Amino acid sequence: MRTTTLTRPKTPSATNGSGPQVRPAPVLPPPKRRKRPALLAAGIILVVAGGLSAYALASSMSTRTAVVVAASDIAWGETIAVGDLASAQVAADPVLARIPWTDRATVIGQRAGTDIHHGSLIGPADLMTGQIPPVGQALVGVAVKPGQLPATPLTPGQRIIVTRNTADTHAAPEAAAPMAVDAVVLTVGDVDAGGARTVDVLVAQDDATALTQWSAAGAASIVVVPGR
Repeated sequence: MRTTTLTRPKTPSATNGSGPQVRPAPVLPPPKRRKRPALLAAGIILVVAGGLSAYALASSMSTRTAVVVAASDIAWGETIAVGDLASAQVAADPVLARIPWTDRATVIGQRAGTDIHHGSLIGPADLMTGQIPPVGQALVGVAVKPGQLPATPLTPGQRIIVTRNTADTHAAPEAAAPMAVDAVVLTVGDVDAGGARTVDVLVAQDDATALTQWSAAGAASIVVVPGR
């Protein structure tokens, strides 16, 4: 009688006792990048343009020119003299409205069209244009004595009221004659030997005749009001 022997299959052994072997994942080749020459050229152009702009800005900032500035405070309406001007070096900037120092002769003798402070740039807009007095107004010199104007100095551009004084308080004023006139100070004259001075004022043309009569009679007084 033949005897059949059964053999148990062998179990694969782990390498170095670490378990079943794991095959490594395949390594894929890196993707190929598509070359875009147009995009590269655009980037180069932007870099070059930015560099040129920065260079132009730096060059303009380093370029300085002599311009006209105020050497002292100049009030509205004052005539600008040589001593009122000074030179300053500023960076070239087309936004700034300035007058080159070489053209300072065009400023001397003109009237200030605004209050110009010491050290400020003087531009064309700071100068008074047109005739003095302007159309519709008159320039009148008002003679006043101490007590007929404030002790506080008057300044050009200051708003005032010129009032009519009457020696006889019981006298009836003329019906058509005004008793007060609005005016703007243009210039203030020096005090004479008698303590009087003349103040040049701009008034409406219709008020000029009455104001001249008050001044000639010594009956004009100046009152300062708010505003400029």
